[in-house]
Amino acid sequence: MSTQQDDRKNPKPGGRPRDPERDRALLAAVGEILPEVGYDRLTMDAVASRAGASRATVYRRWRDKSELVRDAIRTLGWTEPTPDTGSLRADLIAVGAMYLDRDSHRDAMLSAIATAVGRDPQLAEIAENEIAAPRRAAYAEILANARARGEIADGADTDMIADVLPAMIFYRLLNIGDPLDGAYFERIVDSLLVPLLTGKHR
Repeated sequence: MSTQQDDRKNPKPGGRPRDPERDRALLAAVGEILPEVGYDRLTMDAVASRAGASRATVYRRWRDKSELVRDAIRTLGWTEPTPDTGSLRADLIAVGAMYLDRDSHRDAMLSAIATAVGRDPQLAEIAENEIAAPRRAAYAEILANARARGEIADGADTDMIADVLPAMIFYRLLNIGDPLDGAYFERIVDSLLVPLLTGKHR
């Protein structure tokens, strides 16, 4: 991180300290506006207005829109423990339930930044670190537990199968715009993931 960024995030002694409540209000405003207008049309002024703050208040905290959105994406980070129910299917369903946002807020934010991720490496890195990587780690832990119980078939290509779920989720969200609900997630688990991982078909 640059010295300029360090100074902005951590004011020098004698400067006015950051107000955490103001920070949260501004990031919440990003979460509201981003799904409404998309990344390209999001402006710092709009965020300030929605949060009831001045433009200067926003720029004292974030250098530009990309940095502001990156901090908003960080608020979506994974904080849940990995399920360990004793069943591969139940664990996959449980981790899916934690991923699914009941009010679709997370889905809407991810859809809104999809086009920007390809041209903004820093935004892509945050999405990877805060959203994708923790879920891959949870999947790996679930598979390790299932393998120890003897549920995983010999020769199952677990790395390739791991790509199936996010590919289908993002296709549904980004390409066809349909909501991601529990019923759809269970269909993926029952029709694809469990049969591919266990070698057993219903």
